[in-house]
Amino acid sequence: MAIARKWFTQIAITVFAAISFMLAAPYTVAADLGRVEASHSSATLHSEYATAAAGETVWLGLELNPRAGWHSYWKNYGDSGAAPLFYWTLPDGVVAGEALYPTPHRMPIGPLMNYGYEEPSVLLVPLVIAENYKGPSIPITLDVEWLVCEIECVPQDGKWNTEIAVSQLQIDPSATSIFRAARTALPEMAIWSADLNIYPAQSRLKIHVSESEVSGVTEAYFYPEGEGVAEYAAEQQWSITSEGLFVDMERLEGGIEATDGKGVLVLTFEDGTNRAVEVDAMLIQDPATASSGNTPSVHAALPLWQAIVFALLGGMVLNLMPCVFPVLSLKAFSFIAAKSKTEAGRKQEGWAYTAGIWVSFMIIVAVLLAIKSGGAAIGWGFQLQEPAFVGSLVLLMLLVALSLSGMFNITIGVEGAGQGLASKDGNKGAFFQGVLAALVATPCTAPLMAPAIGYALTQPAPTVFLIFSMLAFGLALPFLALSYSPTLAKMMPRPGPWMEKLKEALAFPMYLTAAWLLYVFNLQAGATATLVILVALIAAVFGVWIWQSFSGRISRGVAVLFMVGAVASIIYQPFSVPLGTAVQENNDIQPYSEAKLAELLDEGETVFAYFTAEWCITCKVNEQVALFTDDTQALFAENNIRLLKGDWTNRNDEIANLLADYGRAGVPLYLLFPKGQSEAIILPEILTPGIIADAIRDIK
Repeated sequence: MAIARKWFTQIAITVFAAISFMLAAPYTVAADLGRVEASHSSATLHSEYATAAAGETVWLGLELNPRAGWHSYWKNYGDSGAAPLFYWTLPDGVVAGEALYPTPHRMPIGPLMNYGYEEPSVLLVPLVIAENYKGPSIPITLDVEWLVCEIECVPQDGKWNTEIAVSQLQIDPSATSIFRAARTALPEMAIWSADLNIYPAQSRLKIHVSESEVSGVTEAYFYPEGEGVAEYAAEQQWSITSEGLFVDMERLEGGIEATDGKGVLVLTFEDGTNRAVEVDAMLIQDPATASSGNTPSVHAALPLWQAIVFALLGGMVLNLMPCVFPVLSLKAFSFIAAKSKTEAGRKQEGWAYTAGIWVSFMIIVAVLLAIKSGGAAIGWGFQLQEPAFVGSLVLLMLLVALSLSGMFNITIGVEGAGQGLASKDGNKGAFFQGVLAALVATPCTAPLMAPAIGYALTQPAPTVFLIFSMLAFGLALPFLALSYSPTLAKMMPRPGPWMEKLKEALAFPMYLTAAWLLYVFNLQAGATATLVILVALIAAVFGVWIWQSFSGRISRGVAVLFMVGAVASIIYQPFSVPLGTAVQENNDIQPYSEAKLAELLDEGETVFAYFTAEWCITCKVNEQVALFTDDTQALFAENNIRLLKGDWTNRNDEIANLLADYGRAGVPLYLLFPKGQSEAIILPEILTPGIIADAIRDIK
């Protein structure tokens, strides 16, 4: 009896299992229509539906799984590779649509850039069934060829012969997770309109999106579906402005013609998340622009860490730039005076000096961002484009010089050297000395500093303040290091009576700085305004003399009236020269404009375009040392090079936009356009005759 019961139980279990298997078979087959094991990968064909229905669409998924360390490819594989190929044999009334691919990855291979997947990927394919389809099932024959690569590449292929029953449309629950994950990996449907402008050597994608919609983006990268849009291995550059999000891509001039504006835009955010969006951009081939060579310039987009390093090093180098030389003398003199102070006092003054630079930079940056938010095209050094600011700086430099000459004392931390200044006064002086250093340094652009500032001014406000904080710290770092190093402090000469004479001698760089700024003011505002400022300077000095000579309340009040009146007349006087007036050295140099550059390039000319300002001492030194020497001018003439000058002394939106295109926020900028070519060679910020000669020789 027990044996019979045992056999009965086993038979029941077997029958139940068989029935369960038969019931589950349609779902199992539907979810997995077959698996192919190739030499270096496997492929599985999935169906989202257990049964199909006439007039409906069913989805298949081809899962490609490369061997570990190998990869498969996207529909546009990049520089090398191959996209999967589908060969369908289907009954009449059933049509296979185009495959949908998950968002690809960048896969650099040596000097090449490929697009694809290092992990398993599922390609979704729709089968569209006609309403009059009458068959009991859909027989499917599918041949697929795909490529997998590591260092070597191996073609793979697979073939499926299967079918899907036709009755009522029924989703297979066991396939839900596979297709949900596959759809999650797809880029979002296009939600923004876009334009893709094609130029001879560049493509520019413009996404019509507000800045708030892409706030926090730290990288943008475009995967073009079609060929001819981009050089895949070249770095893409991006920026966000009030007009939208721009992605600039290099392309091979004279290469494959771009015919498609579709692709995938991947945005990376500050928290590390990615957002992939399908783009179907309007393709704009602009023959007029393309033939003229007026190609928009690609500006460099640095990683944040590199921009920080460049800003720090650029700030340190800024101490050696010509525009900061007068302040360097003040800093050196201050450190000699600090020899009599305690170690703690020197450290306090070092940080006070650093704070003066940092606060000044932050105020200027805040004003710059506020103006840019209103749509104005400005850059670093914008304050020296305002005659009122330049005039005020003339007055400040003159007062500092007169103080150093001994006419009066304004406590900036240096004029009382050797007299045991109070700690409070010393810290105050160091702070304002930092302010002075920042004000004089801002017109200059040092090596490494330019790309860092250019990057910063395309980023959100927190990043802008971070980059400029590092720039300020770099400018202050040599002085701060000296304040912390007893060894370096001991190397400074001892204080003594000679310091009074040295202090008076240091007044003359300040006089020269005031004279230079007055020259800039004259170019900006004209002769009438310059006469007004000269009278104002005399009135201010007269006010200081009254203050120093008489101690009564009335005399002090009169002194204040003279000084306030002088400042007011500098700030509020009507200037006689309109903004944008340019000054040219000679008739052979033409003013820069986009139209003029396009005209010359269209004529097949070689063009040297330089961008300068009268308030940029670095520019002026370059012009005297390298640009306007007899040898360089002869070299230009010998090679028939046309010269264009972009004068940024006063505000000029066209020049500001070009500087931004090249990742610069200030001058100088030197561009050499080979004969008829729209892509410029960028020369360094510090020029020598040899640098110019080498650049010209390289384009011959």
